[in-house]
Amino acid sequence: MNQVAIVFGLIITVIVGAGAFNALSPLVSKAENQNMEAEIINVVNAAAEYAWVNRNTGAAADDFEDLVTDGYLDSERYDDGTGESIINTDITAAPLATTPTVTYDAADDESCAWLLQRAQAGLWPNITEENTNHTCASGTLTVRLQ
Repeated sequence: MNQVAIVFGLIITVIVGAGAFNALSPLVSKAENQNMEAEIINVVNAAAEYAWVNRNTGAAADDFEDLVTDGYLDSERYDDGTGESIINTDITAAPLATTPTVTYDAADDESCAWLLQRAQAGLWPNITEENTNHTCASGTLTVRLQ
């Protein structure tokens, strides 16, 4: 009888643990997505400011590293954007390109789709309002600057 109680206790523990994990795992994903969103908004704003300041300078080079070396992004956090996002993926920026963009490797399609939806909803400053300018492919979000 004692062994039956132990087995049932273990089964209940596994069921409760699995249920708790399933209930709480979306919270982890949502918090991670929100952190990624905050980071990409910061990079977009830095790229937009960089583009505004350098619009008439004829600067040829414009990439993520320029945002860091010119003081638009924190040099203690970032260097060149390679493996430097909060989830250790790549971030790139081309604020002075003919089509100015920021790309962010969200690591999975679900997070990328969530970020894309937020961008398309017009919740981020300094990106174009045209929804077709923002894309999500293979877990990498690309947004077009204004």
